[in-house]
Amino acid sequence: MVTGLRVAIDLDGTLADLSAAMYAVAARELPGLAATMAAGPGSLDDPDVPFEQPTLQQLALSSSQLDELWGRVLKIRNFWTTLEEMEEGAVAYLAAIAAERRWEVLFVTTRPPAAGETTQVQSQHWLEAHGFPRPSVYVVKGSRGKIAEALQLDAVIDDRPENCLDVVVESTARAILVWPESPDSLPPGAIRHSVTVVPTITAALDTLLQFDRARTGGVGRSIRRLFSRG
Repeated sequence: MVTGLRVAIDLDGTLADLSAAMYAVAARELPGLAATMAAGPGSLDDPDVPFEQPTLQQLALSSSQLDELWGRVLKIRNFWTTLEEMEEGAVAYLAAIAAERRWEVLFVTTRPPAAGETTQVQSQHWLEAHGFPRPSVYVVKGSRGKIAEALQLDAVIDDRPENCLDVVVESTARAILVWPESPDSLPPGAIRHSVTVVPTITAALDTLLQFDRARTGGVGRSIRRLFSRG
């Protein structure tokens, strides 16, 4: 009997929308940021242009502002349970696929501790609330590639190019990068090392599902082709 895939999936920026939560705190508590937002696209001054919420990186905060923001965020009790999904229903979709295909799913994160329960428990509560029962959450440090190799993973889904590069360089696992931006903005190493690049977490799960079906269905084509960018 063919065993199910062993998969690790990142949380923030992949499944959970950390940027939106941080942005809300920044808009509420950092001086001057609310005024900048009010004058941006989609504001009352320009109602015909849809407002696009920036990512945390696009806020262009100084180091001191970012430290202040994190300081305030991590005082919010059980902050890690308050985030929205990056894509509504993605966690439940993952749970359904994992149950059907007998995947072993590990959730990995470098989240710092916030007030309230431990980071691991808060993350477990969040995943359960969004449809994934009894989740295994690892709060980790260090290279995702070494983690993938040590845990003998088949694939890793992440939103950071550097993490995906670590995976393909330091382990035998496949790396799937969730990258909603233009492919032209990718670091050259991601392309050179054949990291699979997809625009959404749903697309990442569909890609992994296709790989698993090919692996277990006796399809004669090369598995590697499923994980190439072209």
